[in-house]
Amino acid sequence: MAKNTDSTQSTGELPAPEVLTVQSDDGSQAPKIAAATLSKRAKAMRRRVTYRPSHKATFIGLAVIIAVLAINGGIIAFILSGKAPIEGTANSSAVTLSSSVLDTLGVSRNAVGNTKEELSIGPNTKFGGTILVNGNTSIGGELTLNKKLSAQDATVTTLQAGNTSVQTLGVNGDITATNVNVRTDLAVVGATRLQGAVTIGQLLTVNNNVNVIGNLAVGGTLTARTFQANNLISENTLTIGGHIITAGAAPNVGRGGAVGSSGSVSISGNDTAGTVAVNTGTGAGNGLLAQVAFRTSYPTIPHVVVTPVGGPIGSFYITRTAGGFNIYVANAVSPGGYAFDYIVMQ
Repeated sequence: MAKNTDSTQSTGELPAPEVLTVQSDDGSQAPKIAAATLSKRAKAMRRRVTYRPSHKATFIGLAVIIAVLAINGGIIAFILSGKAPIEGTANSSAVTLSSSVLDTLGVSRNAVGNTKEELSIGPNTKFGGTILVNGNTSIGGELTLNKKLSAQDATVTTLQAGNTSVQTLGVNGDITATNVNVRTDLAVVGATRLQGAVTIGQLLTVNNNVNVIGNLAVGGTLTARTFQANNLISENTLTIGGHIITAGAAPNVGRGGAVGSSGSVSISGNDTAGTVAVNTGTGAGNGLLAQVAFRTSYPTIPHVVVTPVGGPIGSFYITRTAGGFNIYVANAVSPGGYAFDYIVMQ
């Protein structure tokens, strides 16, 4: 057939038709493929299986893979960064409100009113700006202030404070304090009662009277312009730089028989010291001149010192009791005036 085709092409004539024959399916007449045809097909199959791309295609593929990985990494990082604040907010129980919700609550511009809205804030909540509350505020737990608290008017049932500076403090009820330090003046209008010991490091000035019911112990020097006491007891030496002036009502005095029929007696002074004046008359003799009775009797018989004043009166003596003393003369005295000074000490 090849020969006929070649010859036909060379002569310019049409090729002769190929005659088709019926083949049986018993396999004995199967067409045989030439070895050259099988060899070409095997080479074509090997070229298809062992395809080797160029360097340019390799670089483009790697760039596409890197770009896809970078996009995936960016998406994952964005998701994680958005998830962290949400988890932190959930853990701290914080509440985030939009501006529209705050407007309905009256937080942004409007005054706080009866909006029937409730704002619940969990723990660990921090406000960076100023908080203005126009109504009442109720705090169920403790309120801790790191800085100064300023209030125009405050009512506190129980207050526990450390270092507290108060310009003006008005207290209508009782105050119980462990230690009170007053740096400047302390003015008390009403009565002041101190149950424990009182220690004063500086000068104590009292402009009015001082009443001490119990004992008064002075370790240093007691200086007083006028010192008045019902009973003064000194267990040690009592030194008085000035005069001792006694006071009190004069004792009672009576004349004795030695003053005579027209004689008289008188007294000036008090139960501590004084003078007894005796005027003797006709018929004066020896014996009792005067009887002195104290206004207030001593607990026991006191010491009585009697000294005659003026001229000699002769021999005289006294007798004494807790209620008074008597003046006697051993010899008769001439009519005239006589005086006796006395000092009485217990």
